[in-house]
Amino acid sequence: MRKKHMVGGVLVSSFLLAGAGSAVAGAPASAVTKGVGSSVRSAAEFCGNVAGIYGVSGELDYKGKHAELWTERIRDNKARAYAKDIVKGDRVEVHRSDKKFKMSSRPQHPATVGGYDDCGDTANAYEANVLDQLATRAVRLQTGDGYSYAVRTCLFPKRGGKSCTKWYVDHK
Repeated sequence: MRKKHMVGGVLVSSFLLAGAGSAVAGAPASAVTKGVGSSVRSAAEFCGNVAGIYGVSGELDYKGKHAELWTERIRDNKARAYAKDIVKGDRVEVHRSDKKFKMSSRPQHPATVGGYDDCGDTANAYEANVLDQLATRAVRLQTGDGYSYAVRTCLFPKRGGKSCTKWYVDHK
């Protein structure tokens, strides 16, 4: 069964198209922050553009909110986080491991990934009250040498708490 979601007033099925210039594309560059990982890269280098066709690779429901891990389907180069049923102040992040994993014929879900960096956004009034959705900028997924970083989506509701999808390693 295909999951269907409302995105910017458009019903979207299992594949999601994101363009760099639309509200669905995610946060403005000024709203993107760098996480507490071990890398010293700047947020502008780590959180990139989002243009591509995405599919859902992980989901979670937490405190009445729904979040998804989106991974690019055609080029398999990027991943990003998406949340809906949000309120102003909710935060969503895509986490990417510092460690690389050898890709196999099936997706993997490692228990530990070592350190990680994140790319996230906090919902403003427009995203919460008009769009009722929030999406991050993208992080690089595959390394081009048969390895991929592990990624996950984490949701931080304004009222506290945190919930994350399983870590996901892309497959060939």
